[in-house]
Amino acid sequence: MAEKQLYDLVILGGGPAGATAALYGVRAGLSVVILEKMMVGGEITSTDRLDNFPAFPEGVSGAEFGMLLQQQLENLKVPVHTVEIEQVSLSGDIKTVSTSAGEFEGKTVLIATGTEPNLLGAEGEQELVGRGVSYCATCDAAFFKDKEVAVVGGGDAALEEAIFLDRFASKIYLIHRRDKLRGVKGLQDKVLSLPGVEVLWNTTVSKIEGDNKVRALQLKQDGEDRYLEIDGVFIYAGRTASAPFLAGQDIETTGNGFIITNEKMETSLAGVYAAGDIRQKFLRQVITAASDGAVAAIAAAQALFS
Repeated sequence: MAEKQLYDLVILGGGPAGATAALYGVRAGLSVVILEKMMVGGEITSTDRLDNFPAFPEGVSGAEFGMLLQQQLENLKVPVHTVEIEQVSLSGDIKTVSTSAGEFEGKTVLIATGTEPNLLGAEGEQELVGRGVSYCATCDAAFFKDKEVAVVGGGDAALEEAIFLDRFASKIYLIHRRDKLRGVKGLQDKVLSLPGVEVLWNTTVSKIEGDNKVRALQLKQDGEDRYLEIDGVFIYAGRTASAPFLAGQDIETTGNGFIITNEKMETSLAGVYAAGDIRQKFLRQVITAASDGAVAAIAAAQALFS
């Protein structure tokens, strides 16, 4: 790393929230740096197709979307460091972020490190992510129009996404490891009333099969092997807030680790903001992450220049 510099805004995460915050921050006159462990674009870069973002009438691949974000940051000369965030100190006037490449200091910090889906651990799952394995029906349902899919889970998220998928898929197998659903009764009643949904009780996924895309599932149903041909599988084993570096920081979060903010993306710590999927919110999508990032950057600029 070059000689240590004090930035107006240090952004943790280079996904849509962090990248948008950088764009708005630079245009507001802030000195900005992005710290990202993988690549600009974040998790969306592994998505086969982004079809619900404005101004892309034919859709765009996740990888291409990330490259376009990268080009936009380069045009504005925003420094992006590929690092692992190891530890943070956020309580003072000057915030410190310790990384695998040294320390970064900022007058303000934006946490935009997103979430990570909890994996089933089934064979083939990770290899087929973005090729029929999805963790977001709202993002990917349109790619499965008139196709047969499976939804794995029995909580509110799985039920809500099964209802959403019913608008597109010809058949939905709801796979649940227990003999009763865990979601709220209203959602259960709705799902069980859908003629296109078949619930597979007491069932777990052993293997997801496919070469370039999902073809079938190997299941254990009531202790017996079953083979199910499908075109896609949507997994809802929960999501985890991706911010282990916050351990020991006095920042208000929900019980499952999502950061609580106000409408200006301000957290319970002065000068610390959160944006995108990492914060407690109603809808986690690329467009809402970008919106969060814009709000956070302008709020930081106002705080610094007021």
